[in-house]
Amino acid sequence: MSGYREVAPSAVPEELRDADALTRIRAVRRISACGDPYAFPSTEITDEARGYDVDLMRRIAADAGWETQLVWVNTVNRGGLNRAFRTTIGKGVCDVFLGLGSGGATEALKKSRLTLIKPTFGVGYVLVTFDPALEDRTLADLAKAGTPIGATYFSPTGNLLEAEGLKHESFPEARRAIQAMAEGRVAAVLIPSTSLADAKRDFPQRPVHLIASYEPRDAFNWNNAWAVQEKETQLRAFLEERLAALAASGELQALLDRYGIPYLPPFSVAAERIVAPK
Repeated sequence: MSGYREVAPSAVPEELRDADALTRIRAVRRISACGDPYAFPSTEITDEARGYDVDLMRRIAADAGWETQLVWVNTVNRGGLNRAFRTTIGKGVCDVFLGLGSGGATEALKKSRLTLIKPTFGVGYVLVTFDPALEDRTLADLAKAGTPIGATYFSPTGNLLEAEGLKHESFPEARRAIQAMAEGRVAAVLIPSTSLADAKRDFPQRPVHLIASYEPRDAFNWNNAWAVQEKETQLRAFLEERLAALAASGELQALLDRYGIPYLPPFSVAAERIVAPK
């Protein structure tokens, strides 16, 4: 990982400093986005900025003829999201905060007077394997065969696998579980759908197969979303419209496919059917 620094966006002309965000963005032809530099596959900086949220933001900006300026802020250091919001988007340092889940930052959002836009896509736990022979097996088949499954600490996966009678081993994070699957210690893993980007990056020659018998469970689902200041209703509406158009055209799914991530429509109450990467 290269270093990063928290920086303010480029100067804004005096006559635009009191304008609403969308008016200012259109005038200077630049939108600023905050993101965590260590949050692959959503936002990351190594030799260059990358991640599906970075790509989405750049696509929206490019279509409008704008530049994208990225402001990096570590969300896991002292103060966490509260500090990250307060010192960046809360002060107008950026226009939109990328890489947020729909269920984890409610209090921090309220304190900084931020609101989530409509979610871009759903994230849910998926059961995957490197072994194509397991692709059509049911959970009952896997349990009967004693097939070892990988789970992750501090998640509901272990309880679910135990309830289904599946043999399993838990790992500190999804990437470790994927590594164990590559080494043959487990035959499949139950991990967040976005973690498949780690499998694609770490093991590019080994296609990942979804085990179709496992359906997303409501308690295991959330949505990927961005935040804007509550007062910026026009910017929020603009971003929601553009993201909806990219989803409807299939371009959002194509973007996620490049990271190896299956597209799931945003979740409400009922789980949606998974569309696998092409």
